[in-house]
Amino acid sequence: MQYKNGLTVAAVLAASVSAANSTSSVPSSCSIKSDATASSQADLDSYSSCSTIVGDLILTGDLASAALSGVEEIEGSLTIKNATQLTSFSADSLKKISESLTLQELTVLNTASFGSLEEVDTINFTTLPAVSSIVTKLTSAKQIIIADTALESIAGFEELDEIDVFNVNNNKGLATIDSKLKHVKTALEITYNGQSADVSFDELEWANNITLRDVSSASFAKLANVNASLGFINNSLPSIDLSTLEEIGGSLSVVSNDDLTKLDFSNLTSVGGGFVIANNTKLTDIDTFSELTTIGGALVVTGKFGSLDFPKLKSVKGGADIESTASNFSCDDLNALQKKGGIQGDSFVCKDGATSTSVKLTATGTTDDDDATSTSASDGGSSTSNSTSKSKAAAGANFNAPGSSIMGAVAAVAFALL
Repeated sequence: MQYKNGLTVAAVLAASVSAANSTSSVPSSCSIKSDATASSQADLDSYSSCSTIVGDLILTGDLASAALSGVEEIEGSLTIKNATQLTSFSADSLKKISESLTLQELTVLNTASFGSLEEVDTINFTTLPAVSSIVTKLTSAKQIIIADTALESIAGFEELDEIDVFNVNNNKGLATIDSKLKHVKTALEITYNGQSADVSFDELEWANNITLRDVSSASFAKLANVNASLGFINNSLPSIDLSTLEEIGGSLSVVSNDDLTKLDFSNLTSVGGGFVIANNTKLTDIDTFSELTTIGGALVVTGKFGSLDFPKLKSVKGGADIESTASNFSCDDLNALQKKGGIQGDSFVCKDGATSTSVKLTATGTTDDDDATSTSASDGGSSTSNSTSKSKAAAGANFNAPGSSIMGAVAAVAFALL
């Protein structure tokens, strides 16, 4: 595609003027007025003598290339959107944006350079299907969202060590993320990118929530705590090594990872919410939870595993649903834990390829009459009691409560992570 020289841009400069004590030293020519409009590069160049601009700068329209030169700080936001002919943009003198930097719906943008940018509140890069590189020197940001771009790697954030939100989604060509982040205060989400994405957060020490979906490998060499929930869903990774992880405050979900053969959670001591490992077709041994003592919600494990070992597990505050199609799996240890009162929810189900144990747990103890409990050696291993089925049907969604059900736990985990 070719572009004519001299294409103009309709740039709307909408004022967002700060308090008087913040702007008194800024010349009036550097304060963006609410009705100001720029229609050429020359209009943008009129700010080249301004070290600081006060207001919100919005660019849109028919623009082949643009540069914001000389400006070191914007007390407001910078937004470039719907400029469908823009191929490049640079603001290499810019060091700080007090609010947001947004690049949105720029269908032919190839490069964007912010070579001196160190501080910004929020970055939102969305619908940039042609972009190949974005350059920054960020050391401070609260939120980064990168979605629907052609980026093959996420770079320009190597000096950033703490953030509230880091969300990378729907970047189909993405191959690598190598981050030096140490703390994520709200959410780390890497989802719906290319199936070959390799993800590394080897400096990360703690995060509030972590969700990984559609990645081929993940590395967390120093992760010790997840305050809320941790989820690995529908990935192609062969292993998950979280041997440094000690506590999960919310739920743990490892679901539908078809190539997964190995887990390492060897130092994990507690899970505050639900514990779900399900539908990982190649995972045959789940014997890594050697230090786990408490699960604050329900325990749900399904698949074709021959071993499931929790040698130090004392308390499951929800119910338990353990189902394996492997004939060499035994429910003996879990049956013993249930009989000692270690499983405190409203139901306990344990099945292998040949046998089934189903128990309804009541407020006063275990109901062991014919309607409530059944143990069989049926071919399908599918025997369950009527009362257990009724209990599941009436289940709520709060799996952190002691009285929560298995189905409620699964629903709650799915809702939290999807």
